[in-house]
Amino acid sequence: MKSINTLAKKDHLNALGLMSGSSMDGLNLCLAEIHRVQDGIDAKIRKFTTIPYSLEFRAALASLLAGNTETICHMNFEIGRVWTRMIRQFFKQVGKSEKDIDLIGSHGQTVWHIHGDSTLQIGEASLFTEEFGVPVIADFRVRDVAAGGSGAPLVPIVDYFLFKKYRKTFLILNLGGIANFTIVPADAGSVEDIYALDTGPGNSLIDLATGIYTDGKMNYDRDGKIAASGKEIPEILVELMHHPYLQQPLPKSTGREVFGINYLRQIINRFAIKPENMPDLIATLTKFSAKAIHWNYKQFFSDRPLDEIIVSGGGANNPVLVNHLRMMFADIPIRNTTEYGIDGDAKEAFAFAILAALKIWGIPGNVPNTTGARRKVVLGKIIN
Repeated sequence: MKSINTLAKKDHLNALGLMSGSSMDGLNLCLAEIHRVQDGIDAKIRKFTTIPYSLEFRAALASLLAGNTETICHMNFEIGRVWTRMIRQFFKQVGKSEKDIDLIGSHGQTVWHIHGDSTLQIGEASLFTEEFGVPVIADFRVRDVAAGGSGAPLVPIVDYFLFKKYRKTFLILNLGGIANFTIVPADAGSVEDIYALDTGPGNSLIDLATGIYTDGKMNYDRDGKIAASGKEIPEILVELMHHPYLQQPLPKSTGREVFGINYLRQIINRFAIKPENMPDLIATLTKFSAKAIHWNYKQFFSDRPLDEIIVSGGGANNPVLVNHLRMMFADIPIRNTTEYGIDGDAKEAFAFAILAALKIWGIPGNVPNTTGARRKVVLGKIIN
């Protein structure tokens, strides 16, 4: 087992970041090389892959949202076991071994998130330490909650480290199951100068509606083809844009417990959506994700002109969603993180590799003006 004290003295760490987001479609694994430098962190992605979940495992994860204590207890270890096999598969696939890493950073699988109150991520990280013989950093969100924050979003500090050097005012947008963005001003001198929030659904409602429409044969709208075949339903879009979450003040965060299957079913039932109308609903949900992003920017940051928008996450591969954003943000260029040398699908797993290194080095990982925490704190629990 590698010593925490020994790792803390090193200025260069190789970390494996694990991320399973609100889309619950697969595990992202990112091997990152992270350097401690004078003005913060310098990091590079060395290897990355996504290993998709089986239909059975996806169903088991989805059951967590309505699970009892026995289900959650079992799934805490089952997730750890499944991910352990996936980590082994990753090492074999990329030609690496556990000896090539210093530590693992695991976000875990979110079961429930209550803004400003509590948050729960599971996926027993002790299994990784036992199997691979390296320290694991997990349960990143709870320390921020203990300090009075919401525990989300946590990627903003990574956005700051990765993009401050360009000296542009960026809106860095993650189009995951839940969409969130970080604003890094061109003149940002520290993490206190950045802002971030969850905007609402990214892909979550689109994915769920696609699953219903295709009877489980598809779990996302590949290339936005279903949305492109439908027509937006104005009255539903108006209803969606009146969701209470959009009216909440900063700081704000959300999850599938708000924008998940229960909310989607309410919409389907309220508007009596028939199977043949599902493409129209998916087109409307896609427009809603874009409008919620734009609305949050206009509501809270309209006084901050943007140089560029940089997108990542699964939704960045949906041209219908991205084209809506291009129309709404008009003259602001929208680019993918790949244009900055960062695989957009890898970015969040990359972030948790970096956050794990921050824990080892005792560097605070939260940004109080984005989470509402009273102070900066070092995030994560060490399992050694």
